Amino acid sequence: MVKTGKSKYLICILFVLFVCFGALCQVHASDMDKRVLFISSYSYGWETVPQQIEGVKEAFLDEVSVDYKFMDTKNATSPESMELFYQTMRQYLCEVKPYDGIIAGDDAAFQFVLAHREELFPGIPIAFEGINNKALASEARHGDPLISGVVEELSYVNTLELAYKLYPRAHRVVAVLDNSMTGEGEREDFYRLSKKYSQLEFSEINASEYSKEELGKKLEELNDDTILFYVLCSSDKEGNAYTSKEAAQWISSHAQIPVFTVISLGMGNGVLGGERVSHQEMGYLAANMLKEEFENPKGKLPDVIQGSPRECCFDENVMRRFEIKKSDLPKGSTIINHQTKFWERNWHYILITLAAGIVITVILIRLILENKKKSRINDDLQKAKDNFEIEAKYDMLTGLKNRAVFYQELQEKIDRHKSFGMILFDVDGFKNVNDTLGHNNGDVVLKELAKRCSKMENGLFRVYRLAGDEFTAIVEAKNEEVAKNYARMIKFTFKDPFILDEKEYSLHSSIGIAMFPEDGGNSKEIVEAADSAMYYVKNHGKNNIAFYREVAGKA
Repeated sequence: MVKTGKSKYLICILFVLFVCFGALCQVHASDMDKRVLFISSYSYGWETVPQQIEGVKEAFLDEVSVDYKFMDTKNATSPESMELFYQTMRQYLCEVKPYDGIIAGDDAAFQFVLAHREELFPGIPIAFEGINNKALASEARHGDPLISGVVEELSYVNTLELAYKLYPRAHRVVAVLDNSMTGEGEREDFYRLSKKYSQLEFSEINASEYSKEELGKKLEELNDDTILFYVLCSSDKEGNAYTSKEAAQWISSHAQIPVFTVISLGMGNGVLGGERVSHQEMGYLAANMLKEEFENPKGKLPDVIQGSPRECCFDENVMRRFEIKKSDLPKGSTIINHQTKFWERNWHYILITLAAGIVITVILIRLILENKKKSRINDDLQKAKDNFEIEAKYDMLTGLKNRAVFYQELQEKIDRHKSFGMILFDVDGFKNVNDTLGHNNGDVVLKELAKRCSKMENGLFRVYRLAGDEFTAIVEAKNEEVAKNYARMIKFTFKDPFILDEKEYSLHSSIGIAMFPEDGGNSKEIVEAADSAMYYVKNHGKNNIAFYREVAGKA
């Protein structure tokens, strides 16, 4: 009887352990199979969106599957557009596997998610980021513990303090704003500063109330008694839409005073800078809230983060224009468009030259003393030269990665069996440039094109020079629309004319796109597919974009 009781007891223990182990395995498997939907207020082409997505990817790594939807409210603003997006989302969510969490990027997406919470997103955690409406964020959090995120609180105070330090005689602060949803939120924060700085007069230039020319004239009227902020200028009263680059260039070209900013939009296009919000870090923090809830479910997300992550960033080109020294700026500031001194630009060449000089001196001494070793020393020099040539990975003219590196990295991506897009493009009529203006001007075109395309490079996009005027790029995305967006950006780089012999020349490009693995299973096939698409464009009017799948089999 005792032995039988012990046996039953042992069987019970083993059964409990088996059930617990199975449950743990199921939980682990579930945790590794989470799905998140990122809804952006804007399009992928809006400057801050790729930064936000990069932060989301950094937080999730490869542990969470993320899908993306874009409302494009900078362009689609009508009630009909909102209704169409709602109907599309409603149908989409009926057809796909349920999501475990939502990330809402910026105000429009957050308001959409809140409006349709019960119908489309019931009972799942929602993390927002880039939200300007702090009251709405707090209200939503108070009513639902599964809603939280990062409020985008622009750093007017620190940037204004810096501006006032640089221009102590200023008595006015003017902000360029518009009537967009984001602009309304920022308008409240901007005027809230007037309570702290009673000695300054606060006003605005509302881009939504002026034509493009009128806006330019208003900016030209400002003088050095004014501190000017660029906050947002997405459209004017005539309905003209502006990209961040276009708005920054227009404002800075008409303002005769430095343009301060507290956002990343427009940096590198004429604005001086300031303490700006880090959109990548906001994306990371929002995604990490969901990740923590997935790993350790509490039915409640962490508290709302009110102070968005920031960094100081300034444009050295604008600093030189207004004679602002680096020592006048906060320590640790990021400086873009830094014009390096000779030794900074060429320190590696200087070191190589010094090393070569020492080596040559030693060789000469040894040649004098040991003439018999001449042959061996020459062999060593040739071997060193060959090694330098082998190690060369960059095209000497453009500074881009060269053909050999392209094919090496292309093969690596193919070997990893991950989808990507390949873009192949060249300069239409480039032979005519060389024949009529000379090869030196042809080189100027190639170098300028490489410079423009290099500014587009990020974690998803890398550009290479193949040969002559042919360039290629790899887009690490399986979505054709992402690849096409980058192709459009390449095409857009030709918008500004090229300066050759002090004259402006308008050029354009034929662009072909092939997708792996749909258009080819190896490097040869994928390159040939992109080449076919490019030459289809070139043979049908040029200055356009084509996917291989669209033109395959066509003459």
